[in-house]
Amino acid sequence: MAKFRWGILSTAAIAKRAFVPGVRNGTEGIIAAVGSRSLATAQAFAADLDIPVAHASYEALLADPQIDGVYIGLPNSMHLEWTIKAAEAGKHVLCEKPLARTVADARKMVDACAEAGVVLMEAFMYRHHPQHAVARHLIEGIGDVAYVRASFNYTMGGPRLENRDHRIRPDMEGGGLMDVGCYAVNAARFIYGTEPVEVTAMQRVSDAFEVDMSFAGVLRFPGGRLAVIDGGFESTGAQFYEVAGTTGSVRVEKAYLPGPGAATIRVSRGSVDEYHQSAAFDQYAGEADHFVHAVRAGHLDLPAENGLAQTAVIEAMYESASTGRAVAVAKV
Repeated sequence: MAKFRWGILSTAAIAKRAFVPGVRNGTEGIIAAVGSRSLATAQAFAADLDIPVAHASYEALLADPQIDGVYIGLPNSMHLEWTIKAAEAGKHVLCEKPLARTVADARKMVDACAEAGVVLMEAFMYRHHPQHAVARHLIEGIGDVAYVRASFNYTMGGPRLENRDHRIRPDMEGGGLMDVGCYAVNAARFIYGTEPVEVTAMQRVSDAFEVDMSFAGVLRFPGGRLAVIDGGFESTGAQFYEVAGTTGSVRVEKAYLPGPGAATIRVSRGSVDEYHQSAAFDQYAGEADHFVHAVRAGHLDLPAENGLAQTAVIEAMYESASTGRAVAVAKV
């Protein structure tokens, strides 16, 4: 079967560092072209990564008949426009998380792709690492799950702060929740296998950057079960989720960026800890191959509607943090 032909829409660092190598470490796709807002930038990116075609605009990339689908690694504020344009060009879309900041925008993206008959998936790469299948199996052995804690934080400094990185620009829909806290939200939804009904949240907004630098919240799921999440740019190293059940707990220490080695999962029962390992794996390769399989099969394990539900939680959390009230999560 012919390889899926990927177009890289933008020369974002995540594409260079992670997605392009991931496709090449997988089995189902090739990188056929890259598009940027300038030909020189596209050509430099293509030369660095041995990509055969460089386009001088995003529009030119979408018009390329030798492209089957695109990876969109643009700033959050640009996801809506370019997902819709990609759909109108007949290209399948793997869009970096989060799809959007509002349900209204996410719905437009989902509807545009459905109308065009193309696949849309929100790119939470961590979900494709086998350690989470191991964790889910282990969670089944700790009784009834009553509580989840999930965290993803790092310290942003240096050039990112000095140059006003898009992650800390309100006009580009930046912020700690949008960048990394969304992983913790997604993990809680994954673990419970359902959607929260209500959220309560707080944020620390930077006077200098006018975005949330630290964000925390409580998600209430059906039956009163809880998840506590946090994320942001002001502390180093935390990127875990922990699940507490009636007979034990499971902790995935490097849940979102496990690195090149084997991943370790801890199961605790009273004073006894046991450790399980999941083999090293390129989760970007898993993500890219999963997407191609979905395009060919016409079925996604993580359909676009899952991204819509994720967005509903994010929107409710920002509303709660702004108003100081608990907010019901919209049913989408």
